Amino acid sequence: KLWCMRLGLMNYCRNPDGEPRPWCFTTNPTKRWEYCDIPRCRRQCLSGKGEDYRGTISVTESGNTCQRWSSQFPHRHALFCFRSLEENYCRNPDGEKMPWCYTTNRTARWEYCTIPSCDGTEPEAQITEECYQGNGVTYRGTASFTLTGKKCQAWSSMSPHRHNKTADQFPNAYVFPISMFHWTMVIH
Repeated sequence: KLWCMRLGLMNYCRNPDGEPRPWCFTTNPTKRWEYCDIPRCRRQCLSGKGEDYRGTISVTESGNTCQRWSSQFPHRHALFCFRSLEENYCRNPDGEKMPWCYTTNRTARWEYCTIPSCDGTEPEAQITEECYQGNGVTYRGTASFTLTGKKCQAWSSMSPHRHNKTADQFPNAYVFPISMFHWTMVIH
């Protein structure tokens, strides 16, 4: 009889139970589980008021170049300490109606930016394997290490930590793209 067998134990980070982000049981006997070392996805288009926009547009609606957030010239401000304020990219750190920036134009302190709308054309499916969105319940990437560098225990394994987070209990949480599987032919 000829059949295919999946090789390798899947120890990829997942979020089967709605934790704040993807996690895994660790192979360290003294540490049961930890959150995984996976970045949050960076939105490249405008959704809502754009508070999660992380694209690289750096020109305002009227065509002014954005001032670097770390700069105090030509406009002084107190927003340079926010982590998401990179380079001179348009952002919405304070809940305005849309992303904006301070400008390099001395006569225009700040202006809104024109960001393309997220109308379903953004290829988000391509980036979900490298990062997670929301709380990561849909994350299907191959990260297998925790924030502190511990290796993840395979979900099918009960060693070193016994658990009930199995594919039987959480069938939708362990879906892996076909490209992640290694197959071999076994003859019986």
